Amino acid sequence: MKYHFFAMKRIFVYLLAACFATLLYSCKTSEANYRAAYDITREHVRARNAVDSATYDKIEAEKREATAVVAGDSVRLVTHRVNIVDDSYSLLKRYGVVVGEYKQTFNARSFRDRLKNEGKPAYVVIDSEKTYYVIVHGFDTSAEAASYLKRLDKEVKMRIPIEKPWIIACP
Repeated sequence: MKYHFFAMKRIFVYLLAACFATLLYSCKTSEANYRAAYDITREHVRARNAVDSATYDKIEAEKREATAVVAGDSVRLVTHRVNIVDDSYSLLKRYGVVVGEYKQTFNARSFRDRLKNEGKPAYVVIDSEKTYYVIVHGFDTSAEAASYLKRLDKEVKMRIPIEKPWIIACP
């Protein structure tokens, strides 16, 4: 009789462990889950701002394509309110040459560290939409930033992860 009780108890424990393992396995995150959550959040932001999707997409496109004529050249220059990440505010200049855009701070810090190892005064800033921008060099004037942007391929030896580097203006 005692043997049956312990055998039943052991079977019950094994079944409970199997159920728990199945539950943990089924809760794995995936890229599809992250993407679905991102899309839902983006729709909530649009709804909160009371802007329809077409208008919101236009505004975002204008942010990406904002250009200005600096020192006779047309360059992408976008004004953002940003905060510096991990570094001293003394590094933050009025204009910065953006060479990386990330959604995760780890990736931005990693790229910044690689630039610093190359001898660049790089730093990371974050905007209100939680986008991290890696700035390879900061300047006091837009003309200096545009000049650096023009010769960026000579200044930075590593591959830049964004298609077109640009200038960020911090008000």
